[in-house]
Amino acid sequence: MVYRDKFGFYLMNEVGVLMPRTIERSNNKQRLSKAVWMEKTLEKIGEVGVASIQVELLARELGVTKGSFYWHFKDKQELIREALVYWYDSATRLISQAAKRNFDDPRDRLRYVYKLALNIRYDVPGGAVERALQEWARISTLATEITQRVDQERISFLADAYIELGHSELEARQTATLALAQLTGINVLLRSQPNRDRSEYLRAIITQFICQKN
Repeated sequence: MVYRDKFGFYLMNEVGVLMPRTIERSNNKQRLSKAVWMEKTLEKIGEVGVASIQVELLARELGVTKGSFYWHFKDKQELIREALVYWYDSATRLISQAAKRNFDDPRDRLRYVYKLALNIRYDVPGGAVERALQEWARISTLATEITQRVDQERISFLADAYIELGHSELEARQTATLALAQLTGINVLLRSQPNRDRSEYLRAIITQFICQKN
């Protein structure tokens, strides 16, 4: 299934996460899409932080020249700004939409997002990108606004599911906040063990925040 928004084309992978196309065609030639540059930028932000992002290094690791970069972006600041919006859009809003579209039962939606949140990826709650952006938020208004929006959207999505299960609005938001905090904490604590099996933690989260909340 293919989706299109202001950034270009995105593909739904096997777990329901929207992923960018790696190439796009123009005048019968192939070039890296804008989304690929933003994905690579986010990955690199998780590795070295925002301040150390270098266009030359990104281009070299992607196997292209800087001309490919300037086809899509005016400068590095524009790349970082759009990468942050892309992170918000693809790692948060679109996942919520996919969960609501694919699962009628709020319990199934919760299981779906809890499983995604414990995936071994750089863009999960408490993952490498989020930690780097929170560090940058000390001096960046944009990073502060985006990270706060991501937190609030995640909490609102979870709270809506708990409200459907019969919880009061206050209890639903409290439960959603606690669940997000635990997911974030697990990913932070396991950052030095990136290949560790997280299934035991997923079972514990489901037991605590789904089975015991019904």
